Parts: sequence; structure tokens; C-alpha cells
Amino acid sequence: MNKANPNRLGYVGKCSGRDSDAWNTPAIYVEAARMVLGRLDLDPFSSDAANLTVGAGQYYTERDDAFKCSWLAHTVWMNPPFGRPFRRAVEKFVEEYRRGTFHAGIVLCNNCTETRAFQLLLNVSRAVCFTDHRISFANVDGKSISGNTRGQAFLYVSRKPGVASFRRVFGQFGKVLVCQ
Repeated sequence: MNKANPNRLGYVGKCSGRDSDAWNTPAIYVEAARMVLGRLDLDPFSSDAANLTVGAGQYYTERDDAFKCSWLAHTVWMNPPFGRPFRRAVEKFVEEYRRGTFHAGIVLCNNCTETRAFQLLLNVSRAVCFTDHRISFANVDGKSISGNTRGQAFLYVSRKPGVASFRRVFGQFGKVLVCQ
């Protein structure tokens, strides 16, 4: 049986490279995002395996380098790379949103509320769902990954009203707070 290399797990905080991208979002959360956003046009930090679940119209892999690609889309789903690229990914998301490159999005991240990246996301969000459980992420083969040591949050950004929909759909996963 192959064991995970603890030096390459993004949630442990010792990520080197983008191995942490293997923490794919389970379908139940992707479907919830689709219920709120309607469709998922862009998944900027993805993989071929992850997009089998996400089903984004456009997605970027590590080869594509989302930091250099166009984010022109109506909606964005983002489960960013953890570890070192995380803050840069959040900064790119916020920059593109403020620029008007996309109209609405949902970001899944650890609920590390004290971090600069989380605060940056919170400043553009209309609502946030703090999960009442730890998400059991999926590996590239679709099997659940054990060992998630952090709680998660879903942050919702939108130029149009939609908080009621986000609250109704994501309320099943935890407490939803509306941002002012």
C-alpha cells in the first residue's frame, strides 16, 4: 500500500510544488455551487481528473498556468492550490473579480480567518459558509482522502443579488453568514 508523502501535502502546510491539487472537491459541493451559480464557466486551478467532477466549460491545469491565462467568464469555481501558491491564487481571483473579468464565483478554502488571503476574499464576498464538518476530499482516482486537519469555508462573490440562494443551498453544510 502506498503511503502519502507528508512533505507534499498542502493541508499539512509542507507543500512543495502543486501536489496539493490532488485534494479534489467532492461532487456534492460542486453541485451546490452549480445550483447557486447556474453553470461553472471557469475552474482556474484544476486538473483533467478534477474537471470530470467540476465540469467547467474552461479549466486550467498546472501546465496552463492560471496566473497567465484569461479569466474572462461569467462564473468561476475555485478550489485553489494550497501551500505556497494559495495566497497568490486568492490575489489573482480578487484582482480578476474587481476588474470585472467575471461576475460571480465561489471559492473553497480552509477557514483560516486570520490570514491575509482569507481576509482579502472576505472583503469581496457577499456571504461565507463555515462548514460544520471537515470535508473528505477526493484523490485523483475518486477515493476519499483521510487526514484533512482543517475546517473549510465557501466564500460567495457576486455582482448581482443571490445571497438567499447561497444561504439556502450552502446552509446544509454549515453556518452561512452574510457580509456587508
